Amino acid sequence: MTEQELREHLENRNMDVSLYSGVWFGDEVVVFGLWNLMGQLVGYQQYRPYAPKTQSNDPRLGRYYTLCSKQGGRGIVTAWGLETVKHGKPILLCEGIFDACRLHKVGIPALAVLGSDPVHLEEWLGLFAQPLVSVVQGDAAGKKLAKYGGTGVLLPSGHDVGSLSDEDFYRIFNRFTQ
Repeated sequence: MTEQELREHLENRNMDVSLYSGVWFGDEVVVFGLWNLMGQLVGYQQYRPYAPKTQSNDPRLGRYYTLCSKQGGRGIVTAWGLETVKHGKPILLCEGIFDACRLHKVGIPALAVLGSDPVHLEEWLGLFAQPLVSVVQGDAAGKKLAKYGGTGVLLPSGHDVGSLSDEDFYRIFNRFTQ
């Protein structure tokens, strides 16, 4: 895929690339920078749209590959979407980048925690003064993520943020755009 085709693909997944400082394009791959709270680049998530969704430790094989630098033998604590956090506004917690980017597109602060059980982020998330709201699917993974937000938004069965119709999306999330 060319860079233009990758950009069009991201637009079809509700991503406005202009909102982010850390999105890079390579040969059939998009790379999303991961930053810590001090603004340091500490990792990345790589996305290959047409690769199999199976997990792989080889960044050339899987659809998603995430790497965070290590400090003291532990992965650096980060989430994607930090540039959208605004003082006084709730922060919505999502599993993946494409869930968060649809919220960002309408001005809703959201963090992609890059999984459903961000136990390694628990203390870090406690540093935010804003209320945290988990956006979850009704499956087992969603129930894990639900415990990290003081309140939660339960999505209709079988849907994530990206797969909601525009009508359902605005019905569910309009209260966060105020």
